[in-house]
Amino acid sequence: MKKISILFLSIIAFALLFSSCYRDSEEGLYRFVQANCDTTNVTYSGTVSAIIAANCYSCHNTGSANSEFTNYAQVFAKADRIKGRITGQSGNIMPQTGKMDNCSINKVVAWINKGALDN
Repeated sequence: MKKISILFLSIIAFALLFSSCYRDSEEGLYRFVQANCDTTNVTYSGTVSAIIAANCYSCHNTGSANSEFTNYAQVFAKADRIKGRITGQSGNIMPQTGKMDNCSINKVVAWINKGALDN
């Protein structure tokens, strides 16, 4: 009886040991983590203006009834409001077509947090 118990426990331990091992690729494990989202050197002219153009111009363009975001001065004047709307911390999430990707949001927020400089 003791040998059967030891054999049974050995089989269970062996099964648990090998069932806990897996061979997933790094891409499969981290596919939802955005690589290369560098927010350290974000500038208005090199980064933020393109994000604003791609995500906001459809509603916030020259001559629109909404606030215009077509130049630095207009974006700077509404920077805190933009930050609240793209992160969902204040008001409805923007853009209305759906939340921007996290990397774009992080870049705009980083730029605003660093003083929203005209660079």
